[in-house]
Amino acid sequence: MNLIEVYHHALANEECDILIKMFEDDPRKMEGCVNVKGQLTIKLPQIKQSTDLTISKDDHAYNYIIMNSLSKYLRKYGDKFPFLNAEAWTASYLYNIQRYDDGQGYFQLHSEHCVMRPYRILAWMYYLNDAECGTYFPTQEITLNATKGDLAIWPAFWTHPHKGVTPNIGTKYICTGWVEYVPRKIE
Repeated sequence: MNLIEVYHHALANEECDILIKMFEDDPRKMEGCVNVKGQLTIKLPQIKQSTDLTISKDDHAYNYIIMNSLSKYLRKYGDKFPFLNAEAWTASYLYNIQRYDDGQGYFQLHSEHCVMRPYRILAWMYYLNDAECGTYFPTQEITLNATKGDLAIWPAFWTHPHKGVTPNIGTKYICTGWVEYVPRKIE
């Protein structure tokens, strides 16, 4: 069991097209960032080359599309792996939309759980267009195809290192984020 679930057609083609247009029209886009040893670094082209947009809870137009779909599929994931439901968890309202142009990519293996984000338990990613290059999980010996509208959900931990299939051929758009435990006060 590899714990990677792919939900086909989780977003309609029209929803993907709307997200790409909103992304391209959004002036907040910036060069892709990576987290290295607890520090946010903006420019490390040997690790990641992309154009990124961070979405927050105030970005209602993006959230209307993403969160409506994501909540449905996170419930399915939780139903398949019910042990997850032993603790409270929720999708983070901070997530990214990214564009990888020809030759770009996330070149280095990485996981989504880190010192800066200790509550992350799952990662999720929508492919917003059909692209030649997907995502490679070497430990699970799986490569996900970049198919428009598909959603992948997987554990955020060291058990699931991944990277883009690089160098990217053509243009690939993704929307990606995290699921986190809800911290409890210990009394």
